[in-house]
Amino acid sequence: MFARPTLLPLVCAACAAFAEPREITLVELIEALRAQGVGLVYSSALVDPGQRVLVESTDLEALKAALAELGLALEAREGVWVITRAVGANLEPPTAAGKRFATPVLENVIVTGTLHRFPHTGTAASHFGFSAEDLATLPTLGSDALRSTLRLPGVSSSGVSAKPRVRGGLQDELLVLQDGVELLEPFHLADYHSAYSSIDYLTIESLEFYTGGFPSRYGSRMSGVMDIGNRWQDSDYSTHLGYSTFAAFAHTRGRFGEQHPTDWLLSYRQGDLQDLTDYIDSRSGNPEYQDVSARLKTSLTPSLSLDGGIVYADDDIRFEDEEERAFSKIANTYAWLGAEWEASESLAGRATLSALDFNREKGEASFEADEEDPGKGGFLEYRQEVKRAALRNDWTRLAGPMRWEFGWQLEYNRAEYRQRARIDRGDLAAILGTPQEIERDLEASPRGWSGGAYLQLEADLSEQLTLQPSLRWDFQDYYCDRGSESQFSPRLGLAYWWSEHSLLRLSLGRFYQQEGIQELQLLDGETRFFKPQHSDQVVGGWQWRGDSLKLSAELYYKRYGKPKKRYENIFNPFVLLPEMEPDRVPLRPDRAEARGVDLDLRKSLLEPLEGFARYSFMDARDRIDGEWVDRRWSQTHTVNTGLVWRGDSYRLSLALVWHSGWRSSELPGFVAEDTVVPLVSVLNNIELDDYFSLDFSARKHWDFSRARVEIYADIVNVTDHDNLAGVDFDVEEVEGGFSLVPDRATLLGKVPSVGIILSF
Repeated sequence: MFARPTLLPLVCAACAAFAEPREITLVELIEALRAQGVGLVYSSALVDPGQRVLVESTDLEALKAALAELGLALEAREGVWVITRAVGANLEPPTAAGKRFATPVLENVIVTGTLHRFPHTGTAASHFGFSAEDLATLPTLGSDALRSTLRLPGVSSSGVSAKPRVRGGLQDELLVLQDGVELLEPFHLADYHSAYSSIDYLTIESLEFYTGGFPSRYGSRMSGVMDIGNRWQDSDYSTHLGYSTFAAFAHTRGRFGEQHPTDWLLSYRQGDLQDLTDYIDSRSGNPEYQDVSARLKTSLTPSLSLDGGIVYADDDIRFEDEEERAFSKIANTYAWLGAEWEASESLAGRATLSALDFNREKGEASFEADEEDPGKGGFLEYRQEVKRAALRNDWTRLAGPMRWEFGWQLEYNRAEYRQRARIDRGDLAAILGTPQEIERDLEASPRGWSGGAYLQLEADLSEQLTLQPSLRWDFQDYYCDRGSESQFSPRLGLAYWWSEHSLLRLSLGRFYQQEGIQELQLLDGETRFFKPQHSDQVVGGWQWRGDSLKLSAELYYKRYGKPKKRYENIFNPFVLLPEMEPDRVPLRPDRAEARGVDLDLRKSLLEPLEGFARYSFMDARDRIDGEWVDRRWSQTHTVNTGLVWRGDSYRLSLALVWHSGWRSSELPGFVAEDTVVPLVSVLNNIELDDYFSLDFSARKHWDFSRARVEIYADIVNVTDHDNLAGVDFDVEEVEGGFSLVPDRATLLGKVPSVGIILSF
């Protein structure tokens, strides 16, 4: 069992006086922050070298306050901070049409820095940005940063998984990137619904989340993109030591060198997730985990920098009771080396070489089946090893009103799979028409190349209208029995400023998703990859921004072609042995679609108080055997709302989520002997009770001369509301057939977590 360390003594001497305010130029403040590793982009039309500001410290909060005095603002976009004109500020001169567009866009001249990640403000993508402060403020289970995305419109969640389902899509339709590298399993408890992310929020500077119409530089997934930026420098403290309900952790970062400034970052975390696994009906468990990362970034010249690092995460999880046992061991390592350069004032590029090593070992055993109690029984053993080497090259070119993005990626993939199983699924499997007895001894060794290329143009056709056409091409040749596959994905985006506060957006295009080398479904007996899927998407949006109010609305439609065969537990998926359960069935839709409406309102109520309210309507369906069937996670109505109070030394937040209940499958109370119930007649034929969770978060810190002590607490599902996971069935043999008695299973109840951090 994981041994929790003792707390370090929190002894600090308070001997330094508060810093006196000083006057510097705005450019000096910006450059000081850049020297700390903060990515900043601004226009010389907005920032004048002669502008002077009064500051007490050198951090982002000081910059925000200084910009506000000048009618400017700071926004997080695609991993960098962008200085924009504050909404409502006067613009001189007016446009040619006589209008004054006080829109938060960059003007004409981009001044140095991070050109390859220039934020395309005219994009028609459905996009949300989170800063480090946002991730630390919103109430989430176990202070899990990636769970902040579960509160966004269009996201389906039952509170268990940290991996979002985006606009009716499957969980594997999400692309997660960090350091320019795709992460295969950035979640702990990956074999048990990915309940906790393996990325600590203290290492994150920004999180960009796309829910539709995303740029063509992102490929291989159909529904969403999560792009994570690293937090290289902390303006106040370089080292954080902490202890919480779920983890003990240490983070340290710093800088050395004057001629070639070099930033470094080290992070380590280990813990026990027993308190998060109540949704698994097991009497004892030992879910240990750890993750560690080391990163380095250096500037060789003003126009050339290098970065690299290595990240490792593992799970060692065991559960057991008198009738069932399960274990899961996962080790995930990736390393990378990157280079960024500015070839000229208008052309910049990045190259990233990366390697990934992923290993999974999984076992399941059930001791239920016998002559008196013919339930499930048997064992399953599974091993998976994946290795990948990849080279990626991205370019950005600015040419007046046109901005080009283009690039390519090439990967070599190799995997080894092995499964041995002997399973007896009992009478319930026979009722559903699936095999009762299964015996497997399977191996597979796919290997080969994959990659792609993309080209995207963003052109300002006028002062109000921006056009964004793009094209992506992908290929794979590790489909051993079919040779190589290739796909073309055309996409188009439009953005039109209707007025100084109102923006209209439209995006449409095709998005392909191939089964990755790591996604062969050998665990369920599949020995070949399925053909690439695709979705055709149309998204229309409207956005209005005022002095203290932001409002957006989007309508979307997604039509899926060639959906792959997948396996689901149709009664209750939150079980210890999902692959051995009698309700494990194959689903092979010939078509699928999702449609919906997303509304998002954010309001500054008082100076320290902010609120948000979000509503979503969703309808996601599969067509199976000619019948349209709701997907289990198709939340018809969803409401997310919350309040955040930011004080000088504390933050309080309260959030509520309510949504229509997920679907489940219900069998008749009696089934005659030798009768098979058609799957499509019962699949997701009932709606569970509505889901409800009231969540709370509080953080308080005390500053000393050279240190800070912070305590925090999160409580998820404060009211301990019984949210349903599904309906299991107890089978009893009676005269002439079987009696089926429903057994309602619940999800996580109230989950509190507390922690303390010493920063110095």
